[in-house]
Amino acid sequence: MTEPTFMQRYLAMTDDQRRELDEHADRLTRQDQAPGWEFRTLADAYEPRDPLVYVVDGLFSLPSLSIVYGAPGTFKSLLLAEMCCCVAAGLPWLQPLPEKGDVTPIATVQVPACWLDFDNGQRRTDERLEAIGRTYKLPADTPLYYVAMPLPWLDVTRLDAVPFLVEQIQKVGARLAVIDNLGVVSGKADENSAEMVQVLSAFRRVAELADAAVVLVHHQRKQTGFTSRTGESLRGHSSIEAAIDLALLVEREEHADTAKLKSTKTRGDDVLPFAALWAYAHKEGTRELATARFWGWPVEDVLSDAAIDRVTLEILGDDGKLNQGELAEQVKERLPDIGVNRIRGRVNFLAATGTLLTEDGAHGAKLYSVPVHSA
Repeated sequence: MTEPTFMQRYLAMTDDQRRELDEHADRLTRQDQAPGWEFRTLADAYEPRDPLVYVVDGLFSLPSLSIVYGAPGTFKSLLLAEMCCCVAAGLPWLQPLPEKGDVTPIATVQVPACWLDFDNGQRRTDERLEAIGRTYKLPADTPLYYVAMPLPWLDVTRLDAVPFLVEQIQKVGARLAVIDNLGVVSGKADENSAEMVQVLSAFRRVAELADAAVVLVHHQRKQTGFTSRTGESLRGHSSIEAAIDLALLVEREEHADTAKLKSTKTRGDDVLPFAALWAYAHKEGTRELATARFWGWPVEDVLSDAAIDRVTLEILGDDGKLNQGELAEQVKERLPDIGVNRIRGRVNFLAATGTLLTEDGAHGAKLYSVPVHSA
């Protein structure tokens, strides 16, 4: 069968499709006539810059592109809705339960925030934000802005999507924009293909042009039973993970009131796992939310270098002197998700910095111990 010519395809298009194609060709023509790139040099890099601002401390900076993902029912949308309220009001997020100081709340910078819902619908969005706002006693003029199932629908594969979305974010002055969810605003792009490169690139441009922290809600890949790198649980093509600054996986046991959040991709400083406790009440005689919030919930650090250091010192404080193999084996038993080679490397670092003492043992082995004041 003969492939149709360009003119045949053009004539088969609708008026809107032809108009969009013509406008795209006109843009490309104007770009071809524009001057070339303006290169920067080290002199520009050496110029003083303002400190990096995080609207949510250690998580979402200005500008940035991030994804929060998880299986259905893991509280991911609720958590981010509350986070938007806290940012808009300048309140710490995930505060500890009253009279319990074992959790450090996450600081925020007070800036306008917007919630763009393409998933839950108007009534549920109204209900959730009302319950959270009333729980925190937020005034009605708190700079939190939201839309639910808006028209025109957002499709970032369209040529006009980036300037349109930037305009909507800037119209309300938002510096934090949460979009729920990635799958329904990606047009006809196949999320399991390299087409997602263009989708994520569009959102990156939005973040840069709006100077905002853009957070996309997404879904977790279904479990296959095969062991793999944690980041591969982010559903879709690998280009999605590659394009973002931070990926936070939200996990929740069935029917539990707590959820755990952990980073599976971080471009900046490491993000240690943290957790949240869901607390709510219904309006009398209904199933509608009257109050709703999350409290910070303690979670043991079992992944960081600090965790290796802590467990190493605890073991040596109990057992006295151990060679590297014995020490690494015992640390591995306590921290099963950390590799033995990484543990050995950390032990060597602690010895090099004087945190651990070393002495020669039998058959050329080195014995490790802690100074008396560290035991």
